[in-house]
Amino acid sequence: MRRVTMVVLSVVCVTLLGVVTNVATGALPDEWTPHLWLAWPALAVVVVALMVVEIRRARESAPVTGVAAAHARRVLLDRVRRYWITSVLERSLHREARIQLGVTASADDRRYPWTLRATHRDGFAGVLDGGASVAGLFERLDRAVVILGAPGSGKTTTLLELARELIAVAERDPDAPAPVVLNLSSWATRRLPLEQWLAAELTERYGIPARQATAWIEAGAVLPLLDGLDEVVAARRDECAAAIAAFHARQPLTPIAICCRESEYRELRTGLPVYGTVTIQPLTRPQIERYLDRSGPALAGLRAALAADEGLWEFTGSPLLLAIMGLAYADGPGPTDGPGGRRTRLFARYVETMLRHRPHPAYRPDQAVQYLTVLGHQLSKRQQSIFVLDLVAPTWSPFWVGHGADLLSRALASVAVGGLVALLGAGLLGWPGLVVGLAATTLTMLALAHEDYDDLELIASRERRPEDRAIRVNWVTGTADELRDVAGNAVVGWATVAAALLVGLAFGLTDELRGWPGLLADFAYWLGLLLTTLVALAVTRAMLFDLYLIGPPGGAPRREIPSPALRQRLRFAATGAPLLGVVTGALAGLPVGLARTGVDGLRYGAVVGVFAASYLLVAVALGPLAEQWLVRRRLARDGVLPRPLRPFLDYAVQCLFLRDVGDGYIFVHRELLEFFADRLTTSDAQMLSRP
Repeated sequence: MRRVTMVVLSVVCVTLLGVVTNVATGALPDEWTPHLWLAWPALAVVVVALMVVEIRRARESAPVTGVAAAHARRVLLDRVRRYWITSVLERSLHREARIQLGVTASADDRRYPWTLRATHRDGFAGVLDGGASVAGLFERLDRAVVILGAPGSGKTTTLLELARELIAVAERDPDAPAPVVLNLSSWATRRLPLEQWLAAELTERYGIPARQATAWIEAGAVLPLLDGLDEVVAARRDECAAAIAAFHARQPLTPIAICCRESEYRELRTGLPVYGTVTIQPLTRPQIERYLDRSGPALAGLRAALAADEGLWEFTGSPLLLAIMGLAYADGPGPTDGPGGRRTRLFARYVETMLRHRPHPAYRPDQAVQYLTVLGHQLSKRQQSIFVLDLVAPTWSPFWVGHGADLLSRALASVAVGGLVALLGAGLLGWPGLVVGLAATTLTMLALAHEDYDDLELIASRERRPEDRAIRVNWVTGTADELRDVAGNAVVGWATVAAALLVGLAFGLTDELRGWPGLLADFAYWLGLLLTTLVALAVTRAMLFDLYLIGPPGGAPRREIPSPALRQRLRFAATGAPLLGVVTGALAGLPVGLARTGVDGLRYGAVVGVFAASYLLVAVALGPLAEQWLVRRRLARDGVLPRPLRPFLDYAVQCLFLRDVGDGYIFVHRELLEFFADRLTTSDAQMLSRP
């Protein structure tokens, strides 16, 4: 705060110096006097630019103090505990099933029924039961391990047990690295070097400032616990393993743990840089029978189902499926035949039982299944594990033909910009100001029609974004590149020239100047609007590109609209719009002031500057915000997703279908996600029925 205050004081001093200089120049020649007003807009531009540069420089040069780093570390540990230990581990399906069914723990009952087999590359091997310390095993394996197992075997639970013990160590020892649980499925989206991906995830998932996250990773102060290597899309899985290996080669002393299905791990062409493996053993029939016997009448329904269908025993080796079976058959055995195989019938029975035991007045069981089917299908389609509200798109509805919300949001944004400019222009410039408003509406609509302002992945796919290295937007060169692209666009470029010419003619009709002075004034109005439009379009596109690279922040409030990414856009646009308005206003007002009077230049600059600032606001944030509202409304009307969505997601958490993780949600297991995803394919989208 003191640094920012000093910056503001220095800027004020520069401003006062400019005023004193302006007063002192009273001795200038008389022929300069009509043009002295130009010093004020020039001074305003310099002051704003100086303030922005100084504040950014001060922030970049500010050291990470010990107090700030310690506070950020406490915040990180607290969020890892809340997101993963409290919300996921302590509400694991194994535990929730025991609570739901009333299974009482016996004196010799272990925390989890599975067994861990550990091997070290130096030859050490051992078998540990569910009561062993996972952190102790992690230390024995030199703190670089991969946790392997079959689907549903308990890999993630074991990883989270390790996280819980490491959090306790980190809270006691300030020098111990802070454990961070991250899902690797998102790595394939941008395929960054692992250090940069880790920093981006710390910022996006946990709300840690980017500079602090980068400093921690470089210092080895973060202990990555990486879940779901098998969930990375198959075409990128070996690349992800290579990125992990390269990271460990650069930072060999940083501890690391990775989870992966055993079959996918064996198929990797790139080995993981680990010292040992922890393999979760499948449950044996004697173990399962002992577990059933100790549970008493609580699992009588499951025992009856196993007796009625011997084929169900093939699923009991998985702790996940064993817990699901206990809940699914709590009311007794179900039908032994029907559509799909045994696994499909098992999950269907589980979903039916949980919805019957935990009904909700706002969601019928068939509606709840339909909503979960859409979520599972879309996550599977995008190879993602965590659902966040920003994933919702109009393409989720099979009834939505065309781009209604997209076009309507762009039209509304264009009319809003033009209306604002027309009102201000009419007040300051008379009826030619209405022409400026009409030009603003047309140019905004045309620019938005040719700008993928709501498709960040498409923006990032431009040629200047190589996949093999990190990239940061240089606002000077980036904006210059965008300016060249905008000017070279035949439709937008010529439309901008024509609109500016129309504005120049409108002012020319009301101008009393004749001859060359009149033509010069018309040219000044034309040039001002032309420059303003091109700069506004270029800066907006550069800002959208930068927004893709930095990603949305974490730790956002749990609100639906605006969603987390749109809140980031709103803050970004609110910061950049005033500066863009001042700069473009000066560009537009300067030639008009030179050709006519200073007052005319200031008025015209104000109107055109408002146009540029408001265009940036609608293109970066307000337009996508309107589209988001329209999309949610349409999806609810089509019965695809409820509105609001969060209450339903929280209900799905209560039914043990989902888990909330920070600002997002995950299915309790990937197999349940796949069950819902398989219910909806492209060929049977008609199964979704309108309400």
